[in-house]
Amino acid sequence: MNNDIKNFNLKDGTFIRYKKTGKGSPLLLLHTIRNRLEYSDSIVKLLKKKFTIYSIDLPGFGESPINTKTNYDQTFFNDCIVDFIEKKKLSRLTIAGESIGGVLPFSISQKISKRIKKIFSFNPYDYDKKFGDGIGRGNFFARFIMFHVSLPILGNLFARLENKIVLKNILNGGFVDKNKLPENYLNLLCKSYKHPGYYYHFRNVLSNYRSWSNTKDIYSHISIPVELIYGDNDWSNNEERNETKKLLNLQNFITIKDCGHFSFLEKPHQVAKIILK
Repeated sequence: MNNDIKNFNLKDGTFIRYKKTGKGSPLLLLHTIRNRLEYSDSIVKLLKKKFTIYSIDLPGFGESPINTKTNYDQTFFNDCIVDFIEKKKLSRLTIAGESIGGVLPFSISQKISKRIKKIFSFNPYDYDKKFGDGIGRGNFFARFIMFHVSLPILGNLFARLENKIVLKNILNGGFVDKNKLPENYLNLLCKSYKHPGYYYHFRNVLSNYRSWSNTKDIYSHISIPVELIYGDNDWSNNEERNETKKLLNLQNFITIKDCGHFSFLEKPHQVAKIILK
């Protein structure tokens, strides 16, 4: 066990893991769907001389336990992270997140705006119109899996077929350079489906897709400085990117070349450069 990783207790009786690294002003890193705090490790190494970095497991992900009575919608995630920020007494905080981790900073800022200095939203996952819509855009395999996992009753049985090969093929749909998904990290991700409640959590998070898409309703109220960033091969399309840009009242967004949905893994140096700018 990594002795640098600690637990933060949640109100539903579970906890999330977190790791504090570096020195300087505080930076909170939030990962994507189906990832874990180690998703940000390459970014941490590049930024730890500039920031005191908090990388966390989002609720139920990584090695953080699952409560099968909890509804893992955007509101629950939001409340957990707000509680973490307040209990840790973080202020003038920069938040950088990807996918659902790129949506959370906006709702967080509506509750504790005085604590937030700036938001970096990478590939925000705010466009699903059905279960696993965005993930299914990655490739035919991901689309096939998402459709079957979404089915009532049978979906739960189908989700239990997940293994390393299945997971790798789904995740590959989020990369331009598939070699950027390290084998050792994939092995870490594979530990998750052995955890009690994993299949409930996986399907419950994706079933709450409207809670993430509906966050766009508050975008026009965001007053904190925002940088919006997309990989040029992210799952979102140009219409969706421009809609998010317009709702956030931004003049433009940054595009990372030759990059898919998982920029923290695929283009960590470009991500760090953007945050340091």
